[in-house]
Amino acid sequence: MTELTGAQAAARAIMAENVNTVFTLADGSILPILDGLIDGGVNVIDVRHEQAAGNAADGWGRATCTPGVCLVAMGPGLVNLLPALAQAYHAGSPVVAITGAAPLDMYEMDAFEDIDAVKMVESYTKWAARCRTSKEIARYVRLAFSHAMSGKKGPVLLEIPKDVQVGTCTAVDCSPADYRPSAGPTGSPSAIKKAVDLLVNAERPVILAGSGVYWAGASKELVELAELMKTPVACEFLGLGCIPQSHDLSIGNAILATLFLRQADVMITVGARFDSFLGFGTDASTYAEDVKVVHIDIDPSVIGKNRPVEVGIHGDAKEVLASMLDFAKTSKLKREDTSFAEQVRAGYQMISEGFEEESDSDEVPIRPHRLMRELREFAKPESMFVIDGGDTTAWSFLYLHAEFPGQIIGAQGPLGHLGAGLPISMAAKKAYPERDVFLVSGDGSFFFNGVELETAVRLNIPVITVVCNDLAWGLVYHTRKIKTGSEELARRGTIINEHVKLDQFAQSLGAYGEIVTKPEDIKPALQRAIDSGKPAVVDVRISREYESLLSQVLAATPEG
Repeated sequence: MTELTGAQAAARAIMAENVNTVFTLADGSILPILDGLIDGGVNVIDVRHEQAAGNAADGWGRATCTPGVCLVAMGPGLVNLLPALAQAYHAGSPVVAITGAAPLDMYEMDAFEDIDAVKMVESYTKWAARCRTSKEIARYVRLAFSHAMSGKKGPVLLEIPKDVQVGTCTAVDCSPADYRPSAGPTGSPSAIKKAVDLLVNAERPVILAGSGVYWAGASKELVELAELMKTPVACEFLGLGCIPQSHDLSIGNAILATLFLRQADVMITVGARFDSFLGFGTDASTYAEDVKVVHIDIDPSVIGKNRPVEVGIHGDAKEVLASMLDFAKTSKLKREDTSFAEQVRAGYQMISEGFEEESDSDEVPIRPHRLMRELREFAKPESMFVIDGGDTTAWSFLYLHAEFPGQIIGAQGPLGHLGAGLPISMAAKKAYPERDVFLVSGDGSFFFNGVELETAVRLNIPVITVVCNDLAWGLVYHTRKIKTGSEELARRGTIINEHVKLDQFAQSLGAYGEIVTKPEDIKPALQRAIDSGKPAVVDVRISREYESLLSQVLAATPEG
């Protein structure tokens, strides 16, 4: 049997998970493991900040539905990683974070940079542990991946002290199939029967598809059930694209489809939480008082959490939707009435046409509506979009369309953590090098991790960043202006230096950079950015005069 160091055993266990890319900001406490990964042919992306390493690992998870791996320094490095772990936790993204630690014989002796890592991260990880012996490293790595990928996916942390990494052990190789289930829970047969009966007998059914559909790989089952039951589908977060937005049964983003959701008498909610974005499931402007809700989720704790349900089904979205289809087909059950689906699709198209009309403007500064339309028209069908910002996210979801799962990734996710867009985009581009990846970012959001352009240039990761630049924290500015009616109050703390030149910033790091001030110049600038073959920043100067729907919604809430 082969004798290895603990670090080599850790690297082998990581590679056994078919990991070919990891993200890091290296230091001595993790270098032995990184050496093992590099020697094994793993692509190591070394970034400029630990938060970016975590954001990129999250991006890899969201783009591929496989674990994203990051390695960061002990102590301050782990502290810097925390926002990314919180982001991944709320997004349900499988991130495996590994950090070093002081040698075990220095534990609780105030060793330099040593902190209680497990205690610090326990609120925002599914699992966190310290490995104390070299012979246990491979088992702990397998545990980390198992916890990250089981049930509702999420981040985990494994702490490996330096002396454990350099100690010796015997190689024990396993494949993920040896220690992870191949399928999730299937749901109660009686609950599935009741859900199908409700759907068949509904007059105005709607399916609300959330990120759980994406993580389960249940797009095919979702579309098939919708077609069998003639039921319109609204999507949220990573659910977008699980039914193509061009499909006759798609009614787009759930947050924008409230007009249609509140008409439903039966709602099949699959892989989505009734959180604030969905009015906690009780908002009278979004839900009929007598709507019957079927809630399907891999996490049983969210079922019935904020509103009572008619049927609650604990299960994997793919397994449950497949079981619903099997029961319906075996029982020869389907809906024939297409009138409601046709009515809401017509309404959705009419609203979409209204937004298109608003984008038909040659104004300078450029309307954000026009920028989004130009970007949508320019992009290839297989392009991916990562969205980062407040108002920018709202405009993007109005105008950009998802035709396949994962085509649009909202970087901030349910937590609302800004600045992850560039690291997530870099991860998406590494995962799908043949696709154009566009980061659509607010100016404020871009400043958080814009320095990662240096990483993108150094490692030749040609992401195209489109900055929606109104020289302000637009969402905060607009929300306060609506609430107070005061331009003076709206400007407090929200205005960005008007002398900022993001094209020059990009160029200083070796990237392509260009400023666009006229709408007719948007597409040519995007083409020049792609033709450069470099990471690029297209700094588009947009008008601050237009309030997004999100600004209007937040202004109407006490916390907005």
